Amino acid sequence: MISPIDPADGPALRGWHAALVEAATAGRAEAAVMGYPDLEGMVAPREDRHHRLYAALEDGRTVGTLLVDLPDLENRHLAEVDVSVVPGHRRRGLGARLLEQAAEAMAEEGRTTAAGEVCVPGGWSPDDWPGAAFARSHGFDVVHEEDYQVLDLPVPEQRLAALPGATGGHRLTTWTGPCPEDLLEPYARMRTAMELDVPTGELDTEPQVWDADRVRQEDLRREGQGYTTIVSVARAASGEWAGYSLMMVPDEGEGEVYQDDTLVMRAHRGHGLGAALKRRNLEELSRQAPGAKWVRTWVDPDNAPMLAVNDLFGFRTVERMWEVQRVVT
Repeated sequence: MISPIDPADGPALRGWHAALVEAATAGRAEAAVMGYPDLEGMVAPREDRHHRLYAALEDGRTVGTLLVDLPDLENRHLAEVDVSVVPGHRRRGLGARLLEQAAEAMAEEGRTTAAGEVCVPGGWSPDDWPGAAFARSHGFDVVHEEDYQVLDLPVPEQRLAALPGATGGHRLTTWTGPCPEDLLEPYARMRTAMELDVPTGELDTEPQVWDADRVRQEDLRREGQGYTTIVSVARAASGEWAGYSLMMVPDEGEGEVYQDDTLVMRAHRGHGLGAALKRRNLEELSRQAPGAKWVRTWVDPDNAPMLAVNDLFGFRTVERMWEVQRVVT
């Protein structure tokens, strides 16, 4: 039986999350799976998107999950779909039925493009990994790929000390937590620039446009999910913003840290800003959360400059993430 999940129903949501974790970590030694506070914060009411959750139930236990993530500002044609089935209940058509439920939800919402992610761990090929075979068999095409990389913490001090600092007259500014009020507007412009710059392959999507209110709403949501952000920005001697790097740190100060955006504007590349921004964030991280164990990030495999920067820090690639989509005609 497939049933909708009310995000306000705590026990049902916890059962849904437990099944998601069990399914997502099977066969993946270093899977990145959102924690329960992440899930609560994600599905809480918000202006920019809403979510529909479904559970496949057997004998009162959730054994399959469906998340349909529906943008409400940009990309109103799109639905981001995630289907998971716990081991022991696979190859019985349950995933296909959940995907049919996703198609019904999309039709009700007027969405025409389904997008999803398939993570293939090291040692497996896309031809062998079950999730990849499932996506292909249901008409999804691969439209983009990213390397999922992990950095073990702490980074040796000698490695950090050997990294280049910013050059070309640039200066760095760092803050933790919500963006300072006087920096909201220029920071929002940089976030929009990142949306325009980041590779998306053939994904049928349009970039998000950021403003001060959107930044502030994200700050509040991150706090609700139990994260503190660390942001470093680079500015030229003229005051022009040249780049930024964003990191999300769990409030308990341990476990997984997420390296999100790192952007250097084209006019300011060639001055070591990417490495300098990430170095500054890691230095702040060591002060704020000395117990953190890993930094997780994703990067386009064709983005040679960023891969080279990550290699300087010691990031290692553990999975290849496929971004897949199916367009309803």
